[in-house]
Amino acid sequence: MKTVRLFPILSVLSALFFSSSCKDQANLPIPHLEKQGAATQLIVDGRPFLVLGGELHNSSSTSREYMKEFWPKLKASGMNTVLAGVEWALVEPEEGRFDFTVVDNLIEDARAQDLHLILLWFGSWKNGQSHYMPKMGRVLKFFPHSEKRLLSLIQKLLLQ
Repeated sequence: MKTVRLFPILSVLSALFFSSSCKDQANLPIPHLEKQGAATQLIVDGRPFLVLGGELHNSSSTSREYMKEFWPKLKASGMNTVLAGVEWALVEPEEGRFDFTVVDNLIEDARAQDLHLILLWFGSWKNGQSHYMPKMGRVLKFFPHSEKRLLSLIQKLLLQ
């Protein structure tokens, strides 16, 4: 029996739909998987789509100024898709105050180069580290189990 990893598939489909390079999305179907004989194809903008992608370094995408010189290079490389990280701390710098400027800029700049964009959400943890989350107090409110671990780590550091 084949195992289907639904989360990665849904993530790619939603990201491609959310940030498709198409200028007029209203008339196009939502990206989806379509069975063609024994193969399953990703359909984007109504056609089979093969991701020829590259991934930006963790926080490269947070600076529009920094990325300005790279968008044309990404397009010239022959890729059609870019994977970019989005940090929770930048989208919600204070509890309840949202700023999607970084996301809006990524979408606008990818579209200007006719590139698709996959957004990788850096929530509270990435690669076992918590560099991309908002202030610790806020995270402890949402992830109370983290408080015990944090206190344990502080205790160990103080006893060394």
